[in-house]
Amino acid sequence: MDIPITVIDRLERLGVPLKDIKLTAIADLDIQGNSSVVWVLVSPEKVMALPEKGAGPEVVVDLKDVESTRVYCTVGSAFFQARVGGVYIDIARFTNVLRYRFERLSSQIENLKAGKPVDNEVLQEPHPILCKTCGMPLRAEGASCPRCAREGGIMKRLLSLILPYMHWMVAIFFITAIAVGLNLVPPQLIRILVDEVLTTRQHTDWLIWLVLALIGTEVFRAQFNMIIGTLSTSVGTLITYSLRNRMFRKLQELSIDYYDKNSPGMIMTRFSSDVEQLHGFVSQIGQGFLINILLFVGIGVMLFTINARLAIYVLVPIPFVVFGTWFFWHKIYPRYYKLWDSQAKMTSFLHSVIAGIRMVRAFAQEEKEIQRFDKRAITLRDTNRAVNLSVSAFNPMMAFLFSLGGLIVWYAGGKSVLAEKLTLGELMAFLSYITMFYTPLSSLTLLSNWFSGFITATHRIFEILDTESTLKPPARPIDIKKIEGNIEFKNVTFSYELYHPVLKNISLKINKGEMIGIVGKSGSGKTTIVNLICRFYDPQQGVVLLDGYDARTISPEVIHRNIGIVLQEPFLFRGTIAENISYGNPSATYKEIISAAKAANIHEAIMQMPSGYDFYLGEGGAGLSGGERQRIGIARVLLCDPPVLILDEATSSVDTESEMKIQEALAVLCKGRTTIAIAHRLSTLRGADRIYVIDRGKIIEYGSHEELLKKQGVYYKLVEAQTKLSSIDENY
Repeated sequence: MDIPITVIDRLERLGVPLKDIKLTAIADLDIQGNSSVVWVLVSPEKVMALPEKGAGPEVVVDLKDVESTRVYCTVGSAFFQARVGGVYIDIARFTNVLRYRFERLSSQIENLKAGKPVDNEVLQEPHPILCKTCGMPLRAEGASCPRCAREGGIMKRLLSLILPYMHWMVAIFFITAIAVGLNLVPPQLIRILVDEVLTTRQHTDWLIWLVLALIGTEVFRAQFNMIIGTLSTSVGTLITYSLRNRMFRKLQELSIDYYDKNSPGMIMTRFSSDVEQLHGFVSQIGQGFLINILLFVGIGVMLFTINARLAIYVLVPIPFVVFGTWFFWHKIYPRYYKLWDSQAKMTSFLHSVIAGIRMVRAFAQEEKEIQRFDKRAITLRDTNRAVNLSVSAFNPMMAFLFSLGGLIVWYAGGKSVLAEKLTLGELMAFLSYITMFYTPLSSLTLLSNWFSGFITATHRIFEILDTESTLKPPARPIDIKKIEGNIEFKNVTFSYELYHPVLKNISLKINKGEMIGIVGKSGSGKTTIVNLICRFYDPQQGVVLLDGYDARTISPEVIHRNIGIVLQEPFLFRGTIAENISYGNPSATYKEIISAAKAANIHEAIMQMPSGYDFYLGEGGAGLSGGERQRIGIARVLLCDPPVLILDEATSSVDTESEMKIQEALAVLCKGRTTIAIAHRLSTLRGADRIYVIDRGKIIEYGSHEELLKKQGVYYKLVEAQTKLSSIDENY
C-alpha cells in the first residue's frame, strides 16, 4: 500500500522515518464522523492517525504507553481505541465495513508490543464473509460462492451419487425408449384410418381393428409410464435417503464452530426442501427430461419423414425459444437464491421463536414477534412472487411462439392438401405430431426454471458435504484407551473470532485426582478453558496436554468418553428419564441408573412422578424444574464414570438444600477423579485443591481458598461481595 506524499510529509514533521512503519490501515471517517481518509500508521514507537488531506487533527500516542487496543462499535460506525492510563482514547473512526480490518490491526499491535513478528499484509486481506474471487457476500465464513461454483462440476458430482443405481437408470432409459416408440404409433394409425377408411371407404372392415390398436397402444403406454414413474420414484427415494445419511454423518463430524455460525433452521431447510429438490431431479430425468428429449428427436424424425418442407416450418420458432430460455435462465437464477435465503431465514426464525415461546409469553412480546414474522413473511412473499411472475410471463410467451409454427403448418399444409400434394390423413398425422413435438419442447424450455431451483439447492447441500472440520482428527492417534486425568495448558491463546483472543497466553497444570475451581467475571474465559479441555476447539497458539500428550494427537472419541461434563444449561432429549440418564451409557442396567440418580440426589424426585423412571419428558426436559433437570444432567455424567469430571455452573440452578446434598455426593465421587468446577457460588469451591481466578482471558490469581483470601485480591473481593449479598438475603 503506497502512502501518499501528504502523509509522508506529516511523518517527517513527527520525526518518524517511513521505513519504521510496520502496520498501515485506512479509516474512512474523521473522529466527528465526517467522510474523510485517515491513515492509521504504527511504528515500534508510535501509533498515529494522520489525515490524508486538509488540516485535520492528528492523533499520536506512544506505543509504550498503550496498554491495549480495541474496536468499539457504535450505530453505523466504530472507533479504534487505545487504552492509555486506564482510559480509552479514540485513535480513528470508520464505517463498519472496515471493522474487521481494524480488529486485525489490534491483534498485530499486540504482537508488536510483545516483540512477535507482524504482517501488514494480513490487514489487506478481504473479509472472510466475502468471496475472494468475485467479492459476493457469502452465507457464512468459508461457505462456497454460488456465483463462482461451476454447474458442470455440480452435475458431475450429482451423477456420482446416482452411479450406484446406474443399472436402474439404464432400465429406465430402455423402458422410456419403448414408451416413446408407443407414443409415435397413434398418429400413424390415425393417418391410415383417415386415408384408407374414412376418406376412400375402401377398407371399412379395418375400422374396428384400428380402433382396437389405438386402445391397445394407449393401454401399453400407460403401463410403461407407470413402470417409469415407479422406478424413478424408487431411485429418487434411495438417493435422497443415502444423501440425508451422508449429510447427517457429516454434521456429526463437523466441529462446534460450524454450529456457532449456522442456525438450526437453515440446516433443517437443507435436510428437507433442498434434498427433495434432488428427488425431483431424478424424477425429472426419468419421467420428464429423458422422455421429452427422446420424444423431441423421435417426433422430429417422423415429421421430416412425412413432409420435409412442412417440418422446416415447424422449426421456425425454435431459435426464438432457445434465446428466450437462455434469457429466462440468467434472469431467474439470482431470484431463486433470494427465494431460498428467505425460506431459510423464515425457518430459522420460527425455530427460535418456538424454542423460546415461554420467554415470549413471559415478557408479553407476542405482538412484537408477530410483527417480526410479518417482515420475513413479506420478504418471502415478494421473492416468491418475483420468481412466479417471471415464470407466468415466460410460459404464455413460449405458447405464443409455438402456436406460430402450428399456424404456418395449417396454412402451408392446407394448400398442399387442396393441391393434392398431401393427403388429409398425412396432414392430420403431421398436425398430431406437431402437438406432440411442441409439448416436450415446451417442457424443455421450463427446464431452466427447474434447473435454477435444483442448482441452488445442490449448492447448499454440497456446501455441507464440502465443509471441512476445523478440528482435524489425528492421522495416527496415540494408542491410549483411558485418560488418567493430568491436564496442562502451555501458553494457550484462543479466540472464537480471529484477532479477538478470549484466552491470552494461559498456562496452568492440573494433577490427577485434584479438584480445581475456576472463577471470574462473565465473559472472562472460564467456559472456554473447559471447551479446550474437551477439544471442542483447538487453540491458535500453545498446546493443551492430556496425560502429557497433545490433545490433538488423541482420538476425539477417547477424549469425549473419558471426560464428563455437566453444562450450565443441561440439555434433555424427548424420552423417558431413564433414557436421558443412560444417554452416555445405553447398556446401563436399571440398578446402575438408580445408583447414579441417588448420587445426584434426584432419585426421590423421580419416584414421586407418575411413571417414575419411565416418565416421558417433553422438549428440553419440559415437565421438570430447573434444579431437577440439572441433577439429571449430573446423574447422566456420573453413570459414565469418567476419570475427568467438569462442572460448568453445575449447581447454579438448584436450591440451597439440594446444593448441599449434591456437594456431599460429589465430595465422595470426586475422590480419585480429576474435577474442574466453574462456579459463581464461591462457597462450592471451598474444598478445591486450587482455584484459578480468570480476568480478561488471563490468570491473575491462583491458590487454595484460604491462600486467596489472605492475598485480599480479586478473589477476596468476590467472596466479600457474595457474603454481603447472602446476609441481605437472610434478612429478607
